[in-house]
Amino acid sequence: MNCKICKSKIQKIFDAKIMNKYKIDFYCQNCGFLQTEEPYWLDEAYKDPITVTDTGYMQRNIYLSKITTILLLIFFDYKKKFLDYAGGYGVFVRLMRDIGFDFYWSDKYTQNLFAMGFEYNDSIKNDIEAITCFDAFEHFVNPLDEIKKMLSISKNIIFITELLPQSIPKPEDWWYYGLEHGQHISFYSKKHLTL
Repeated sequence: MNCKICKSKIQKIFDAKIMNKYKIDFYCQNCGFLQTEEPYWLDEAYKDPITVTDTGYMQRNIYLSKITTILLLIFFDYKKKFLDYAGGYGVFVRLMRDIGFDFYWSDKYTQNLFAMGFEYNDSIKNDIEAITCFDAFEHFVNPLDEIKKMLSISKNIIFITELLPQSIPKPEDWWYYGLEHGQHISFYSKKHLTL
């Protein structure tokens, strides 16, 4: 098995039980990327796309809408179109539209409940100033493919993910593995993101 980022041979670091039923292996390479084995459990993991353990969903979206507003006003042409990639239920898009930004929604696992009518489609592909992608990189089965897809839409990606600590934590020592829901399958380090 090879690293999904640098393509070199990977080694097993540990195994862990996810969703209280599947024992899976986690692999690492010197580029700083940690990945699970091929995630055969994802259909089951996304039966409820926003997990019951995500109790900060609304608060996080409100906070991110404030931070993103500042970023867009300072660094981007705020009058253009924007895309929230892997946008969950559409809460962030709704908040950004209510502030006055022309935001659109996209998510292959989740139903758009709050930004209906503002789904992304290829007809606006060349008009996207920037993509937001919050707490989604850890869900990517093939991160490079997803990043290439985003870059084909816009050269600007604003994203957030939790970085691996410098010493890879054991499964029981890091909440971000998300073992209870099984949706987190790709983990990035500062070293990896600066390559």
